[in-house]
Amino acid sequence: MTLKITKADILIVDDSVIFSQGLVSLLEQYPDYVNNVKVAHDFETALKTLALATINVLILDLNFESEDYNGFIIAKKVKNLYPEIKIIILTQEAKIDNYEVLFNQIDVDGYLDKQLGIEETLGALTAVINNKKYIDKNIKAMLEIGRWLNISRREKDVINLLAIGLTQKEIANKLNISNRTVETHIKNLSNKMEAKNTTHLVSIYTRYKNGNRENLH
Repeated sequence: MTLKITKADILIVDDSVIFSQGLVSLLEQYPDYVNNVKVAHDFETALKTLALATINVLILDLNFESEDYNGFIIAKKVKNLYPEIKIIILTQEAKIDNYEVLFNQIDVDGYLDKQLGIEETLGALTAVINNKKYIDKNIKAMLEIGRWLNISRREKDVINLLAIGLTQKEIANKLNISNRTVETHIKNLSNKMEAKNTTHLVSIYTRYKNGNRENLH
């Protein structure tokens, strides 16, 4: 199904003047997607702009030099005041903890690597305006790496043995643990990796290793 293209009225909130001006210049080259673009370099100006202008998408950096606020505080405030506004977060460093707060607690709509090009940004705009969540492929890859790096030593042992074809019983014997413990490790891994089943879990793990990520032996 093709997503409907609704023009975006955008507010960019970023304390980098150079970056925000560059993004404005890029977005204004795509009038089929973008109706209007405004910029705020601080929290106070952002709130004033939202109160006065018609905005349906907020493009928000996470990091600010201010000690009084950051992207999390701004996003939460905007969602409380204007729940209909879609928020796309920009970041240079994707972290699992940040992702969980942004999507599960604040309920933002998009997550983009700040270094990505205009095509990915337009894709995110189209998705969020059509009430779909959007996470770019670079962010997804970084989050997946983070998930694997955060698993326990025993979970690493279990997934390595699963990947080479051992059954749960064989894994239990090799690691000198019970079948139930192996099942628990597999269940926990599946939850962490959002895997549908054991086959899917092994597939995710294999893709991770084939991508030249950290060896989990």
